[in-house]
Amino acid sequence: QVVFGTRGESTAMASEFGDLVIGVVGTGMMASAHAYRHSQIGIPVFVGSRDPAKGKEFASRIGGKCEGGSQEELVQKANFIILAIPPTALRDFVDTHRDGLVGKGKMFVDLSVTFSRYGSPAIQPPTESDGPNWHGPYYDMVNYLRDRLNDPSSSWIKAWANLYYMSIANNKVQPVEVAGDAAAKELAFKILTAEGWEPLDCGGIADVPQIETGFHPRRVKHPRHLQFNGPDHP
Repeated sequence: QVVFGTRGESTAMASEFGDLVIGVVGTGMMASAHAYRHSQIGIPVFVGSRDPAKGKEFASRIGGKCEGGSQEELVQKANFIILAIPPTALRDFVDTHRDGLVGKGKMFVDLSVTFSRYGSPAIQPPTESDGPNWHGPYYDMVNYLRDRLNDPSSSWIKAWANLYYMSIANNKVQPVEVAGDAAAKELAFKILTAEGWEPLDCGGIADVPQIETGFHPRRVKHPRHLQFNGPDHP
């Protein structure tokens, strides 16, 4: 459980972000860290849970501009959605809320580490077709979910995936690898910069497998990531 501390040092104003509402799907430790951190610079945050009462209670502990409720409410209110749920729940989220997501210009952040040492085929994208929009094989969750939603208006990125949840909660600023679609990447850069972090441009949607956390042959570490973390960091 994240222990919420004092307001972060960033002086960024919420007005810089226009109508942005960050949605955090989930109520675990990583969800706590993201909801707390982004609300500290005045951005409205909505936490969505399968149990609306749990989402509301969760948000009340964070306070400020953080609200909570159901995943359906999150889909309606948020335009930048951080998927802080287990990899096995990601496909169901996309499928369940498809009607509320498609055509709405939503942006999505995948945090999963399915190809790390903690990963396995059980939590990775399927290796065989599971629907009409499957274009695998996939070596990251972003492209799998992006294809499955099949929505040209949406924008997907991998970001914040290589960070410990307490580093996010306590604002232990450091370089952050980001790769994916342009619109979501631009907004992620703006959020990270406002919070004092150092966003690293690691390419477009085809480059996402290169920043999948782990010691696999596809991994390409940004020079700044290497400089800050050393070669033994995934």
